[in-house]
Amino acid sequence: MNSQLKTSRKPLKSFLTRFTLLYFVLYIYPYGFEYVYGIEREGFNSLSFWEEITMWFSETFLGWELYENSLYKGFDSRYDYSRFLLIALLSVILSIFWIFIETKLKKNYEYKLKSILRVLLRYHVGFTLVMYGLGKVFMTQFGRMDVASLESTVGEYSGMSFLWTFMSHSKFYTMTTGWVEVIGGVLMLFRRTTFLGAFIVFIAMFNVVVIDIGYDVSVKMFAIHLFVMDLVLLWYYRKILIDIFLFNKSSVSKNEPTLFTNKKGKQIRKFVKPILLIAFLISQFFFVKKSLGYYKTNDSPSISGFFKIDEQKINGDSLHTSDNDKWKNLLINGSSWQIGNITVRRENNSKIYYSFKADTIHKEIMLKNLRDTTNTFTLNYKNIDKKTFVFNGIIEKDTIWFKAQRKIKEDYRLMRKIRWVRDLK
Repeated sequence: MNSQLKTSRKPLKSFLTRFTLLYFVLYIYPYGFEYVYGIEREGFNSLSFWEEITMWFSETFLGWELYENSLYKGFDSRYDYSRFLLIALLSVILSIFWIFIETKLKKNYEYKLKSILRVLLRYHVGFTLVMYGLGKVFMTQFGRMDVASLESTVGEYSGMSFLWTFMSHSKFYTMTTGWVEVIGGVLMLFRRTTFLGAFIVFIAMFNVVVIDIGYDVSVKMFAIHLFVMDLVLLWYYRKILIDIFLFNKSSVSKNEPTLFTNKKGKQIRKFVKPILLIAFLISQFFFVKKSLGYYKTNDSPSISGFFKIDEQKINGDSLHTSDNDKWKNLLINGSSWQIGNITVRRENNSKIYYSFKADTIHKEIMLKNLRDTTNTFTLNYKNIDKKTFVFNGIIEKDTIWFKAQRKIKEDYRLMRKIRWVRDLK
């Protein structure tokens, strides 16, 4: 019968069904509810009962002393690995107890439990993939290429920050991978298209897992769990996959098992599912809106960029590269998510951070030291040519003057557009 999973009374299969269901339920609650808008990462603590028991388990059995204010939940931390092991042990114990009770009661809920497991995984993986896919489609997950990234050297990057940088470089690649995740996630939300959705998600998540491991991304276990969840869903279609890819022959189609089989249950499903999907869509709308809000409009593009300082004078005296106080360069609106900031790097590589507002009509920049917001200064500037700027003003009671060469994103080789004919300029 295509619409139903075969009911098995084999002890091992019964154990694996209950273990898998319990493990993923305990794993998802509550840290898996990222796709619910309004529950911030800190808000998970109010829903969770895991902290104290996981800390006790980690210290007692693993010898890891954890601190409540630095648990790093969800980032491949000792807390996470402790919780995974604890969940696995609890799932083993509860599964054995569950089977024992069912045996005494002479009941077998195998089909229903498998249906519940598949519905849980379909919606959890589907919602999660759509959320992260939209983050790529709208270019909010990895940020956007900016002058600060372009001026950083490769050796300064960690593997994860290097990955984030190259993902932010190509909108075409990032948005394409995002649409793959969105399409796969959406297809998993409907029974008739679950197989196609799970197959697309398999390809997408295999790539994610390999990249996360290869670039030492701090959410490797999160990606691996999603990948395993998708494998559990694909296991139901293993005969179809084997027939198609190994034996190159046609196969009998299969539909997802129905959780509600009676008339009342089907009516409940028709009522609950639209509400669930609408609530999810609303959540994603606010998530995307909030994420896009981190990238504020640049009100002063005419003076934004990287400025390499050629000459500098303080109180009329010229400074040389041997002077540690000499400014080496400055970034104005260098970071795509910190619009309104200036970073000054001295010759000794120490940095000074300012917030600023610009009056591009009168060519004035009003600066405020971020470490001492009572200190405010004003710099005047003028363009000698398209790339050469001269600044002057009074900072820290010293008269300052410097000339600098400006670079914007389009001046960097990395920002060249896609070229279909390589030898055309």
